[in-house]
Amino acid sequence: MGNVHPAIASLHPDARLVATTPTDANVFFGFHDITPWSPDGEKLLCLRLDPEWQTLADSGGVADICVWEPAKGRLGRVGKTSCWNFQQAARQQWLIDGSDRFTFNSCDASGSCIATVANNDGSEGGSFEGGLYALCPDGVSAISPDFDVLADRWPAYGYRILRGSSASKTADQVGLWRTDLYSGERKLLISLATVLAGWQGTDSADGHFLTHPVFSPDGNRLVFLHRFFAADGGSYTRMLCCQSDGSNLRVLADEKVSHFDWVDSNTLLAWARFTGGGLAQARASGALNAPLIRPLLNLVRKFSGRWKKRMLAEAYYSLAADGSGARQKVGWPALDQDGHPMVARAHDWVVTDTYPDASGFLTLILWNRHTGQRIDVARFKDGVTTDDSDAKCDLHPRWNRDETQIAVDYCVGGLRGIAVIDVSDLVGAKT
Repeated sequence: MGNVHPAIASLHPDARLVATTPTDANVFFGFHDITPWSPDGEKLLCLRLDPEWQTLADSGGVADICVWEPAKGRLGRVGKTSCWNFQQAARQQWLIDGSDRFTFNSCDASGSCIATVANNDGSEGGSFEGGLYALCPDGVSAISPDFDVLADRWPAYGYRILRGSSASKTADQVGLWRTDLYSGERKLLISLATVLAGWQGTDSADGHFLTHPVFSPDGNRLVFLHRFFAADGGSYTRMLCCQSDGSNLRVLADEKVSHFDWVDSNTLLAWARFTGGGLAQARASGALNAPLIRPLLNLVRKFSGRWKKRMLAEAYYSLAADGSGARQKVGWPALDQDGHPMVARAHDWVVTDTYPDASGFLTLILWNRHTGQRIDVARFKDGVTTDDSDAKCDLHPRWNRDETQIAVDYCVGGLRGIAVIDVSDLVGAKT
């Protein structure tokens, strides 16, 4: 197929580019775990930034919350926020009540994080203390990490304006918070202290944080990550799961877990590493930071490829959410690198992506969970012009409501945009 867009190097002949956002500003959505589409499927939420904003330092500015209507070629501002980042934007998302209302994180007059509720016309309809991250499918509650803790301990996923505000908080004062969307009541569901209790990796909570909480499709379970950055420069991650009331806390994976999604309410798909615990314990104890080990570790990090992932048992895994430890490697070797998966419910296809390859291209992928078939939908040029890795532009593919179209973020010449691609023919569902 010919050059359909400057960002797209190739497009599958059975896929169709539906629309792209205007090119006079940075426009993007962010993460891959929520859909940007409105309940009626006509509008998409997004953020709009000044064209010059391209590094994490720029995330202290005020961004526009916008509604994009591809069919009408219209993108209009409906709000503004100073609580945003390049990876997850402002967690703008439509409420699960079938209305035209949505929520996004912002700051109140005192400088604290809140979640603002807005209508399609931009009029505000209340707020929630502490901000919101993930909405429960029952539409009654939501879950959130401490965004100020993230700002201090993982700046790429926190909000720059909140930096320095969590310094006095202890491990029993931070964690995951549950918000009642009707009463507004907010309570600490799981504390960092609870997660660290009984874990032999550290005697200190310094630098540790909880992040990426997501409800299961039936709303009965909650999965999240416990993470910190070790002295050797690598990250250490545990995936934990509990009931939605915080009970029955159990560890599903230990050492490395990156991107994941629920397959069903009992099973997760996650990119993870399982090495028997030795490497994990060495990292947690600080042994990998020893003077003789650190240079070797840095050398290993420079290598890539399938052999390295095979040696480290790094791959996509199907994980049982019941804490039984049941797991199975899936997708290998069709899916041989980390990406950002979103599992469809209406059919058997998972959409995911890759990071830029050696030639600077990112691939948009469909993978069938039952047949193992992989389809490369499109290849995008990596147009990020900054060396700031916290401002990278991943595709972060997201399904629309009927799971026939995919929205991705892209970048051309340092300017971000959103592309919508129709894959209904590829997944066997006609629009």
